[in-house]
Amino acid sequence: MVMRILAIFSVLLCTFMLTQASTVHAQQLDSFLTPNISISVQPEFPRPGEVVTAELNDYGSSVYGATITWFINNQELTEFANYRTVTLTAGAIGTNDTLSAVLSTNSHREVVETVITPVYLDIVIEPQTRVPDFYVGRALPSLGSIVNATALINGRANPDYIYTWRVEQTVLENGPIRGRNQVSFSTPMGSTVSLSLQVSKPTGEIVARRVLSVPSVAPEIHFYELSTLFGLSHRAITDRYNLTSQSATIQAEPFYLDSRVYNNPAIKEWSINRRATPNGSANPYQITIERSGSLGVNSLEFHVRDLKQVLQGAKASTDINF
Repeated sequence: MVMRILAIFSVLLCTFMLTQASTVHAQQLDSFLTPNISISVQPEFPRPGEVVTAELNDYGSSVYGATITWFINNQELTEFANYRTVTLTAGAIGTNDTLSAVLSTNSHREVVETVITPVYLDIVIEPQTRVPDFYVGRALPSLGSIVNATALINGRANPDYIYTWRVEQTVLENGPIRGRNQVSFSTPMGSTVSLSLQVSKPTGEIVARRVLSVPSVAPEIHFYELSTLFGLSHRAITDRYNLTSQSATIQAEPFYLDSRVYNNPAIKEWSINRRATPNGSANPYQITIERSGSLGVNSLEFHVRDLKQVLQGAKASTDINF
């Protein structure tokens, strides 16, 4: 008798478990077939005054063929009646605009909303490469050079935010770091470097994301005349330099060379007609040339390079007409 009761109880328990499993499976299947209604916003984290595109993602059968009415801060957007996509302009820093979509049928009504919070995430890029003081452009990274990056949220740094920096697919500092709005990295191989940043609150809520494409260039050298009277010329010697006096000083100016290499180059060599020539100056980037007995065109060349990172270097030449 006892054995029979236990057998009946076991059958009932198995039936209950199968029923529960079927119910959970049905709920999961129903959730998959009829996903929640939502509004997607692009860009996801708009800047103040930026144009925002919002799209209604509606695949629920309960509101099939519904009338769509859009509201921004409870004010109806009549020009977007029955549109699934609307465009609007993000507000100023500190504003929170509630965008709502109301879907109505004869028997059902659904309301979905999202909050648009403008945020200005600025990333300041500071390549640690050499450019002349008179250069009006900006320094650019080169392979192996150091780049400093600083993130500002709405114009300031927030020590409570969590910063996750990535260069290409590599996470810097081995993971997210609280309050770390400044990082440094070495420029990898490639003509462009992808730098991305995600800023979030300690709760995990994402505040902003941004991806930058930072150009990477090869170092190059340009020659300039250095005058004892007028100083360094800001006009590069582009074709041929005509030596009109008994002597002249020429300065080689590296562009985009890693500052560490510029300050302590392993190779710093001047040559005339492919023969190594002492530069006669304490500055390795200057050479004084003197008129010789014979006239003609001579090739002046300068070579600067790091031996550990061979692509951190450059070579250039120009003609000198004696």
